[in-house]
Amino acid sequence: MECWYMIYKNLLYTGMLFVVLPVWFGLLWVWYLKIEGTVRKLCNAWVLGLASMFASGQILLVPMILGKRTLTEAVTLWKIFLVIVSIVIMVILIRRCGILVTVENKLENKKKKAGAWKIIFGILAAALILLQAWIPYHYQHIDDDDARYVSEEVSAVVHDTLLVDDPITDEYMYWDVGEVRKDVTSPWTMYVAMCCKITGIAPAVFSHTFFPFFMIIICYVLYGMIGNVLFRGDAEKTALFLIVLSVFHIWNFTSTHTLSAMFLLRIWQGKAIVAGFILPLLMYLFYQIFMSEKQSMKWAAPLYALSFAAALLSGMGIIMAPVMMGLYGLLDGIYHRNLKRMLCIWIAALPCAVYMIYYTAGILKGKRTDMAADFYSILDNFKNFIGGRTGLFHWCLFCLAVVMLFFLGRKYQEEKQTVRFLVWPTILVLLFLFNPLFYRYVGSRFFAGVYW
Repeated sequence: MECWYMIYKNLLYTGMLFVVLPVWFGLLWVWYLKIEGTVRKLCNAWVLGLASMFASGQILLVPMILGKRTLTEAVTLWKIFLVIVSIVIMVILIRRCGILVTVENKLENKKKKAGAWKIIFGILAAALILLQAWIPYHYQHIDDDDARYVSEEVSAVVHDTLLVDDPITDEYMYWDVGEVRKDVTSPWTMYVAMCCKITGIAPAVFSHTFFPFFMIIICYVLYGMIGNVLFRGDAEKTALFLIVLSVFHIWNFTSTHTLSAMFLLRIWQGKAIVAGFILPLLMYLFYQIFMSEKQSMKWAAPLYALSFAAALLSGMGIIMAPVMMGLYGLLDGIYHRNLKRMLCIWIAALPCAVYMIYYTAGILKGKRTDMAADFYSILDNFKNFIGGRTGLFHWCLFCLAVVMLFFLGRKYQEEKQTVRFLVWPTILVLLFLFNPLFYRYVGSRFFAGVYW
């Protein structure tokens, strides 16, 4: 009986951290974005609220680590922040009753009768999703990278520290040694340690049982939101979309580097959450921004929180999030002929850019460095990154294509020639970006050796 009591208690505590609190936080986004529909409100609140909690962890933990503070102090400050935000949300709810339930939607739902296939597909999708969440929780105990990540979490909880112990030897070293240095800008293990400190669950148990159960379900909620916008609110097609996605995830374990392997076996690691949660959420937000057209840029606001969340999880998040924001901002600015929209999206990538520069430049607390040497080192790294003169020529061609896209797009949009507006810019991108003379270089530079 005591064993079952502990299991239920741990599930309750983890559910509070990854269901109740994220939904409560997400109500702020629901209110700000004026989202309609009860189900859409709950789903958006859950997903955006979780991303906001990740962002709050990043904003708190980086200065705490640099200041050599303790885990207890970090947890205390985080609790204070959670309480303050909860009070603010409660005040907003009191002033705006019915933020979750809409009477009109209730009446519409009563009029609509669910079809047989919709019910069948819905039940099947729910069963497959719960199965994928249950297997890692109850049966799957792969300890990949435990010596790297879980040991950091255990050291933090047991010694009440923040990245001051070697994850292998447990010797005092502070974080400016080896791999641990990169964890300062992406302190996901310390976020997990805070959750373990609050719930009282051992880090290994938390990472391999309770957390994957909730995280897999949250990811599928996000995929359902994406399916809902792709299929224009058709619940039957959305359920079928989730079924197909579940089949791909279950049967696509062809190597340890596939998204399925990361999603189902390593979802407790930050890099897996970036691939399975952050990047799809970025695509969802890009769609919402695009559909808002020239009206409001309110949907760009979550990008700022998502930038911090991506930085918390992994170095891949620090790189991939600003790249995606930069590319979409460029396309959005070209399509809408609006520089403000483009800058609004680009500015959201600044947090990741700052963390990236901080890490690569080697500006570390308590260690004086030659700023001039760092600057030239960054220039040399950038020169190597673009591939010298050949790479520079390629980037010049790409920039030329962008300029031509902008002016051709403006001309064709004014003349309302939709086909030419879409076709010719595409040809230009293919001509310059995927030119055979540079494809080999581009492929080796950007697509080789990517490890999630």
